[in-house]
Amino acid sequence: MYINIHTHNIELRENVCSVVNFKIEESLPDYRGLYSIGIHPWEIRSLSSYDSHKLLSKLSDEQAFAIGEIGLDKLAECDMALQIELFKTQIEIANRLKKPIIIHCVKAFNELLLLKREIKTNAIIHGFRGKPQLMKDLCKAGFFISFGEKFNEDSLKEVPMDRLFLETDDAKIDIQSIYQTAAKIKQCDISILEKSIEENFQKISHTFVNI
Repeated sequence: MYINIHTHNIELRENVCSVVNFKIEESLPDYRGLYSIGIHPWEIRSLSSYDSHKLLSKLSDEQAFAIGEIGLDKLAECDMALQIELFKTQIEIANRLKKPIIIHCVKAFNELLLLKREIKTNAIIHGFRGKPQLMKDLCKAGFFISFGEKFNEDSLKEVPMDRLFLETDDAKIDIQSIYQTAAKIKQCDISILEKSIEENFQKISHTFVNI
């Protein structure tokens, strides 16, 4: 079984368990798999107001696996103080519901690490492309690290198996291809990679997910 921890592709595939990301403002389609939902830093300015009840109502669905992607982005056209405030609000919701969070972070890892104490639930950095030292700092702080189509090869090679996830994000590539690439870089059999990521997936789930 392949775990795709973050994707925008709603197509269900055999032997793949995907967490599909949806926007807070859009109506959920007739999708039968797991999903994440939250307010992305890029979307803050387009919202007339933030209604936590709207997010909570969508997270009440059993298919709502995680809150995400949420986080901090210094390239977004939004004040960092407002981003941090909204990020904290969504962290509080995740803590209360005991759901993992999927984090989008661009050029704001110092700010993210300072907020780690407020995160009481499991947290995944999605689409990580940073260098090994940053990866190690994030793992030491308790974050999981997810790699997609583009990444720093040394970081993927050195990331601990018990902190690792893989994803396709919005890339037009199969998750199986990401697994094959990762197994080659980590110099391990792909079955070992599958087993480790499946164990990580069950570890972050509040309730057991039958995959």
